Amino acid sequence: MANASSMKIRVEELESGMITAENVIEPGTERILLLRDTILDSVMIFNLKERYNVDEVYIRKNFSAATVADEMRAEIDIHQSLSTLKEVFGSDEDKPLTEFSKEATKQISNVTNELITSLYADDNILLKMHQLQSYDDYTYKHCLRVAMMSVTIGKSLDLPRNKMRDLCEAALLHDIGKRTIDVDIIRKPGRLTDEEFEAIKKHPQNGYLLLRKNGSYSEEILNGVLMHHEKYDGTGYPLKLRGEQITYLARIITVADVYDALTSNRPYRQPWSVAEAEEFMMGGANTHFDYDIIMAFLAAFAPYPVGDRVLLSDGNKAEVISNNTNVLRPVIKILTGENADEVIDLYNDFKYLTLSIKCLDKDGSTGE
Repeated sequence: MANASSMKIRVEELESGMITAENVIEPGTERILLLRDTILDSVMIFNLKERYNVDEVYIRKNFSAATVADEMRAEIDIHQSLSTLKEVFGSDEDKPLTEFSKEATKQISNVTNELITSLYADDNILLKMHQLQSYDDYTYKHCLRVAMMSVTIGKSLDLPRNKMRDLCEAALLHDIGKRTIDVDIIRKPGRLTDEEFEAIKKHPQNGYLLLRKNGSYSEEILNGVLMHHEKYDGTGYPLKLRGEQITYLARIITVADVYDALTSNRPYRQPWSVAEAEEFMMGGANTHFDYDIIMAFLAAFAPYPVGDRVLLSDGNKAEVISNNTNVLRPVIKILTGENADEVIDLYNDFKYLTLSIKCLDKDGSTGE
């Protein structure tokens, strides 16, 4: 959605250091490639042009040196965290881990400090996790995104600061057990055999034992790692726990873990859109997921933020006015067609049960 402080320019004219004024959406999909207020670098620009065939991007026209400096620091914080996690985890192609060192414990603590400080200072930083998604999606990248999401859900739930530290450390380490499993299984591009899947399913216990042997982690953190694949109805693994038998931190990490898995690139499938993933997760409230945590998650990750313009199933365009409990059906103002300027509550107005949002309106125009 263009405004006086932004301009639309062709990808060929982008330069490193420019800042996006709006989310950049992959053509033909709803998938966000880059978030609003992202500082562009040469790799991002190359990917927009060569991998995703994006033609034009909204760029900020006016911004202060102080703003750029602050946002550069945010970028550095996230990429420094990523670099540290890569050092701790190693690459998925490396030999399996057999121990978790005290030095690694210190590094995880440092990343936790950085993430919590950054996410409390600026909610938008967590949205930069989308930039960490790529086709070489190693375990440590996934763990960083899950930690960022988990902390944001924790904020929405008003967790005290000390619990947030435990949550962040457990989320950062939730998949460390995968680094104890045979490399060929972890990096297999196709569907796993039953035997291979059974090996993968051991990663929560493996991670628990690896960290317990280290001796630096509380039972709360260890259980967050052990229980992150349990489901609220008792159909998960490894212990088939149900409801409040699953620790609260593990229930939060489960929500972040599943959402990230659904919306990430995989060799064998395309990522789900934000709306598809959130609809799936809403359907799993009180079966796979804790209902209250799902509600906190949806509040923090609304797919259609207030002020954004959307395309409707009847071909018209609208602007999001406010969000409902069901964030997929917000209150909207119609912008085009015979009902232009009408305000509609897609969730509570039963006359519009068949009307739905198809996707974000990428050009933001009303066609007038």
